[in-house]
Amino acid sequence: AAVNGPRSVVVSGDAVAVEEVAAHFRALDRKVTGLRVSHAFHSPLMEPMLADFRAVAESLTYDRPRIPVVSTLTGEAATAEQLMSAEHWVEHVRRPVRFADGVRSLAEQGVTRHVELGPDGTLTALAQSTVDDADDRLFVPVLRTDRPETHSVLWAAAELFTRGAALDWTALFTGRPSASTKAAADLPTYAFQRRRFWPSATAVPAQGLGAVGLGSAEHPLLGAAVELAGGDGEVLLTGRLSPAVQG
Repeated sequence: AAVNGPRSVVVSGDAVAVEEVAAHFRALDRKVTGLRVSHAFHSPLMEPMLADFRAVAESLTYDRPRIPVVSTLTGEAATAEQLMSAEHWVEHVRRPVRFADGVRSLAEQGVTRHVELGPDGTLTALAQSTVDDADDRLFVPVLRTDRPETHSVLWAAAELFTRGAALDWTALFTGRPSASTKAAADLPTYAFQRRRFWPSATAVPAQGLGAVGLGSAEHPLLGAAVELAGGDGEVLLTGRLSPAVQG
């Protein structure tokens, strides 16, 4: 029914036949998970409804797509004629979903940022497992089941923005501010007061080091001498060179 990745395939059809396939892979110690769905989608069991579905699809009015679309029916870029054809969507019900091929097709076209529009990050995980250089690409689910919607959407927007995506901030912050959404705030336009707060070079005179347990080096360029703890007579000499001190 679907090829979602190199290690993720969905089998659909008659329950007895599907269980035989599942038992085969369980015996090979492969992970097998049953999906709770209402129908055996993308299998021959969908054929009795295709005629009615085609009638509905043919009654619709299709506009030319405004953005490029990679179809999971073919795993390749779809033409406008395909997407405006009722037959394309009828075939979607019956034929397998080639999700992995679609992700690879996007990668071949140079797409590096992937956004999942859905209730969770399931497809994001599948897409990451499909390409070899996933670490060099961005995969972002807009919503997560374990996080508040506002937090998830803003997190996704931040991830995209920091990776060079152009965002419509006006659309993002449209609406009245509430406890969970904040309006964009204008930053001050005045120039910052460029004042320096570095300590003065004469704030700690060299001769004052004795107050912290350092002995005088009795040298015009060296301010203090400290005998190292090794006991071999080694001494650490410190000093400060500046016109204010040596002048």
